[in-house]
Order: sequence, then structure tokens, then C-alpha cells
Amino acid sequence: MRTVLYLSLVLISTVTTSHAESLCQSGEHVSFSCGFNTKSVSVCRNGDDNLVYRFGTESNIELELISEVHYSRTAYSGGGEGHLTFDNGDYRYVVYSAISNGEVQQDGTRDKDIRAGIYVLKGSQLLTDIQCQGYSGKSFIHDLPAYQEKPFEFYN
Repeated sequence: MRTVLYLSLVLISTVTTSHAESLCQSGEHVSFSCGFNTKSVSVCRNGDDNLVYRFGTESNIELELISEVHYSRTAYSGGGEGHLTFDNGDYRYVVYSAISNGEVQQDGTRDKDIRAGIYVLKGSQLLTDIQCQGYSGKSFIHDLPAYQEKPFEFYN
């Protein structure tokens, strides 16, 4: 894995606008992209084997990590959750997307709760969960190169 830039961790406490521009470059395929506040995160398929994680804005990429696919998922009643993991020294960035059953409606159907974002960990300690507010395309992880699935880890 190659680290191009190092991210100084900033906890996002207020949401003013939702930025959801893809940070993928020409010739790359978007595997995931979402925005929060004025920044975005994108996971881009780069060739047949690697993924590129980018965080920041189109004019200022604050962190770029290139990695093989480290994907895990779990299914649960009414939904499931998927994770893409990117390591950077002592830090781990876990892009996630999940869907689960929501409230029961008067007609007996259930809403679906969709959530996605980035878990930021130092070692095994969860530092923050940055939740997406806007999406560039699909709100779930998709279009991955061939991979061998990793064991699922729950982050709380």
C-alpha cells in the first residue's frame, strides 16, 4: 500500500452543506462516493486489482491511499452491511454502506434505513463515524475488482 498524503484528523461536528462530488479521475470507475460538509470521500477502481481511497475536495485531496481490495460484509434480517478497509500507519479508514429495516408503516410495510460513511480508527479504537449526507451516484459499495472476502468486523 502506498500513502500519498497524510490526513490530519478533523472531527466533523456540524453540517452546513452536503458535498458529494466524485473524486475519481478519468479512466477510473466509482465504487463508492459520498459527501459530508464541504468534503467528499471516493473509492475508485483503478485497473483490475486496486482501489484508490480519496478524501477531500477536487482542488485539495487531503488523503489518497492505494490498496488491494479488503472487503467484508455481513447479512442480517432486513439488510446487511459492507466494509472496505484502507490502512495508513496506525490509522484505519473503513468505508461502509448498510441497509436495514426501519419503522413499520400503517400499511404493514417497513421503511428501509440506509446509512454510509467512514469509520476512522487508531489501532482498534474507533475515533469517529463520519456519516454521509449526500451521494454521488449509488449509496452503496459496488463495482469492485475480483477479491477474496475478509472476515467481518463490527465497529462501534
